Parts: sequence; C-alpha cells; structure tokens
Amino acid sequence: MTKRIEQAESTLRKALAQVLQRNLSDPRIRGMVSITQVDITTDMKLAKVMVSVLPDEYAKRTLSGLKAANRHIHSEVKKLVALRVVPHLRFELDDSLKQADQIFQAIDQAKAREQHNDISEDVSEIDEA
Repeated sequence: MTKRIEQAESTLRKALAQVLQRNLSDPRIRGMVSITQVDITTDMKLAKVMVSVLPDEYAKRTLSGLKAANRHIHSEVKKLVALRVVPHLRFELDDSLKQADQIFQAIDQAKAREQHNDISEDVSEIDEA
C-alpha cells in the first residue's frame, strides 16, 4: 500500500467520523457508531468503510441508514477533505470488536472457573488435614 493511499484513508476516516457525529440526523442511525477502518482501492475509486455499532441491536438498522444516506455523507465528506477525487463509499459492519468482546468474556469465564477450582482444592486440603 502506498503512502498516498494510507494518508487518504486516514483523512477519510477522520472526515467520516466528523460527518457521522455532526452532520447526520437520520433516525435509523442510532447507538454509538465508530469508523474502525477505511480501505481504499489502489485506483482510489472505492472506499470500504468498516463501522462498529454499539449496542449490537442497532447494527443492522444503522447500517441500512448509512447506506441510504451514502450520497449525503459523500457530499459532506467532499467538503471536508482536500482530495481531488473522493472515492465512493461502501459501508460494512465490523464484527471484530464484538468478537474481541466475546474472547475477553471467555477468558474471564475461564479465569473465574480456575479460581473456583483453586478455592475448592484449598478447601478440600483443609478438610483432609
């Protein structure tokens, strides 16, 4: 990936976050919406925008709202960035935060079971003595 594309991705991510935070009033877009990643094709014509929505029950509705407001979002981003051509935006849900949360929950549960087993072993040793 070229430095130019990386810079464009960073610029686009910041501008999208600003537009979503300030210039959008679609009632379908609810919850906390975060731009987690922007991937621009090498020809700079398409940008895949990964969004995370919390709480999870708003995710599908918010994604459909973002897709419906795509032209408006694109025009607002155009006003904010100094790119000659602003790529077309394609919004997709990013499940990586949800997956990471599930992994952390599984780790916490495993730790809790391990601590419970350690306590049970300590109690049985005391009972034997």
